[in-house]
Amino acid sequence: MINEEELFDYVKTALAEYDGHGGASKNRIRYSRFDHTKRVYQWAMLLAEDYADKIDMEALQIAAIFHDIGYSVQEDLDNHAAHGAVLCREYLEKTGYQEERTKFICDLIARHSDKGILHKDIPMELVLLQEADLFDDTGAHGIVMDAWIEACKEDVSFESILAHIRRFTWRDMQNNPMRTEKARRIWEEKKALTNQFVESLTMDLYGGSNDAVSQ
Repeated sequence: MINEEELFDYVKTALAEYDGHGGASKNRIRYSRFDHTKRVYQWAMLLAEDYADKIDMEALQIAAIFHDIGYSVQEDLDNHAAHGAVLCREYLEKTGYQEERTKFICDLIARHSDKGILHKDIPMELVLLQEADLFDDTGAHGIVMDAWIEACKEDVSFESILAHIRRFTWRDMQNNPMRTEKARRIWEEKKALTNQFVESLTMDLYGGSNDAVSQ
C-alpha cells in the first residue's frame, strides 16, 4: 500500500524551486505546479469512481501525484513528462516497488501530455489521468486565472479582461475533448458556466452595443 502523504511531500519538495517563481508556462503569475498536481489528483479520483473495479487504482494515484514532477528539471520543461517518468521510476525503485507496475505507472506519466491519443486504444488509467489533467484551469478556475494574468498588465481594463477570457478559457471550453461519460458531462457543466459568465459580463460592459463583437 502506498502512503499518499509521503508521495505528495516528495513531489512538493521536488517542485519547490519551480513553484518559487511560477514557471514559464503561466505568464506573469505565480502558478503553483504542486497545487495543480493536487487538483488533478482530486479530479482523477472523482472520475475513477466509475471504474474502481476495472482499473489499477493505486497506479492511477501514483501517476497523478507524480505526473508533473518533471517540471523540477527546469532546463528542459518541454519534456517534463519524460523526465517525470524517470523521476518516478527512481523513487519507486528505491522503495522496492514491483517492477511490472512501476513500468506501467511510468508509462502513464510519460504519455499523459499527449492528449491526441485520448480517444485511441490506451489504458483506462491513462484516459482518466489525461481527462483529470484537462479539467484543471477550465471553467470558473480558468476564468479567474485569465483575469489574474490580464490584471498584471499596466493597461488592464474590464474590457481587456473579458477579451482575455474569450481568447483562452471561453475558446478552449467550446469543444468537449473528453471520452468518459462523467467527464463529458462535467465539461458541459463547466462550459455552460463559462458561456453564461462571458455573456453576462459582455452585457454588463457593452449592453446591446456592436462594440462587443470586435472585442
